[in-house]
Amino acid sequence: MNRTIKKICLLKGGNSFERDISLVSAKECSSAIRQLGYEMCEFDFTGDAMALILHIQKEKPDCVFNSLHGGSGENGNVQSILNFLRIPYTHSGVVASSIAMHKYISGKLFESNGIRIPKNNFEKWSDFVKKIDFPCPFVIKPVDSGSSDGVYILNNPAELNDVAWEYGDMVLVSEYIPGLELTVGVLNDQPLAVTNIIASVGFYDYKNKYTPGQTFHEIPARIPDAIREEALEVAAKAHKLIGCRCVSRSDFRYNDVTRELFLLEVNTQPGMTPLSLLPEQAKFVGIPFEKLIQYMIEQSCYDK
Repeated sequence: MNRTIKKICLLKGGNSFERDISLVSAKECSSAIRQLGYEMCEFDFTGDAMALILHIQKEKPDCVFNSLHGGSGENGNVQSILNFLRIPYTHSGVVASSIAMHKYISGKLFESNGIRIPKNNFEKWSDFVKKIDFPCPFVIKPVDSGSSDGVYILNNPAELNDVAWEYGDMVLVSEYIPGLELTVGVLNDQPLAVTNIIASVGFYDYKNKYTPGQTFHEIPARIPDAIREEALEVAAKAHKLIGCRCVSRSDFRYNDVTRELFLLEVNTQPGMTPLSLLPEQAKFVGIPFEKLIQYMIEQSCYDK
């Protein structure tokens, strides 16, 4: 159902590890929203559902622009609050958000639909460290975190002695895929471009993601045409499988020796910072930042 949107509530901050990144994204989005001529209020969500409800009831915005990253802002919790309030919001809904945030569940969904993913186990941390029977090298990560928080690439079990695991009782253990790190943004079910992410040191971790000059984005990626087409196709397919709305970003590893492409995960709340990949890809295909924000707002005019 179409709605007239005059006033927007910008959700920012959050109570996850990615709070600082959300604030940077929100700053960019806030500027664009004001440039587009909307009236706007901002709300720093710290996990208090009632505070958010009272703010929405007081300000009476026509829609919410969700600029949260990680935690309750990305796992379906905030989306369920906004559904309860019957207010439109940007990005994906409850189901897509919760599935995408759980890397093991979403991975099984992808695998069962013919999408290649790395081999992985999901198990208790205490059981894993007692009997490490996963082939080396391997990757360990939290099942529901973002911005590469808690991601370790380990060449042998002894390196676990240097890991301070602070991410709950469970761990996702995956095979390490050598090669290139690729990403594809999706807008309105259509893939945008393929970017090759080249970190100056190590892999695309938190520092490399958010420190200027640490990472080079090669767009378009210099990869075989067949792999480019596969990445675009798989990103669009994964977006639709999960039920993503408006935007998403799919991350891949491409083994350039075996020429195999592996989908790692789908992000339903892609970053909107000056260093973020989705806005860069949108600009590459001719969509400037303000137009991207306008589109995302217009898409929220539909009931979910």
